[in-house]
Amino acid sequence: MGVLPDLREVQSAESYAARRNDLAFWAPWARQGLKSLGFPQPATFRIPGESTNPVLVGDNGIVVKLYGEYWCGPASLRCESEAYEVLAGRGLPVPQLLGRGELLRDSPGWRWPFLVLSEVTGQSWRQAVAEADRATELELAAQVGTLLGRLREVPLTGTEILCPDSAAFRDVLRERREKTVADHRAWGYLSPRLLDAVDDFLPDVDDMLGGVTPEFVHGDLHGENLFVDAERTALTGLVDFNDVYAGDFRYGLVQLHLDTFRADRELLATALRHANWPVSAGFVEEMLVYTFLHDFEVFEATPLDLREITDLTELAQVLWEVGRPSSSIAW
Repeated sequence: MGVLPDLREVQSAESYAARRNDLAFWAPWARQGLKSLGFPQPATFRIPGESTNPVLVGDNGIVVKLYGEYWCGPASLRCESEAYEVLAGRGLPVPQLLGRGELLRDSPGWRWPFLVLSEVTGQSWRQAVAEADRATELELAAQVGTLLGRLREVPLTGTEILCPDSAAFRDVLRERREKTVADHRAWGYLSPRLLDAVDDFLPDVDDMLGGVTPEFVHGDLHGENLFVDAERTALTGLVDFNDVYAGDFRYGLVQLHLDTFRADRELLATALRHANWPVSAGFVEEMLVYTFLHDFEVFEATPLDLREITDLTELAQVLWEVGRPSSSIAW
């Protein structure tokens, strides 16, 4: 395999960011990792796109995902490892965990852990639906909803993140409640006048979660993490379990709707029906709360100019109104 690239080049968050999607840098290390575990070598690797962690997809259907000590790498490894254990054997369209190892097993410092996964088929939602007709897009949204319904039924058998008494979800909501107004002011998607009212609008996190039964939540359902085959009108995969929680189903809808569905409320309504999620009388307000408490820059891919909206009720309706309420679900 020749001389391996020097991992000592990655000594900071900045140097990691510069290298994280560098195929030439990571491919020799991916081969080394596969060799250490006895896996067959692909003829070629490719980088599937921008990602937080280095991901290399082999032409033999084997995926290597590496975890650095920066950009939340240790937390991502814990989440993904636990998610694949919890999801194993459920018959869901997610990668299989084939193996795990460390690139630098004898190192006194960061050992560069990695997972070996199976590849999912198809194209990312974002690629596939760009040329799909409306009927295909609606049918794929229905299948996404069915998948979300199945995820809700997954037993939370994890030991740290995906267990019923995990504090991870509550902790991230509390952190976001403290930071959300400042972050949204910096991002600039919303009116400053509207943001003045957000602190009073957001409920206490403990009150929010008091009546919520924890369920499996994928918190990053964006358009590059869902895979489909548009020609067969089939949902083929869900990847990237860095941001999973034992939490509230509604949290996962934020990225799905505002990123993947690009705020298309008909697609959202279709997914909700097939997830067997009843739209409550307070749904739009509840979803606006989770919009502000979500851990990402959620309006980045939303094709709506929201800067002239100064009323929170109007914003909630513009984003989340999906039809007549069928039941009432309180916080």
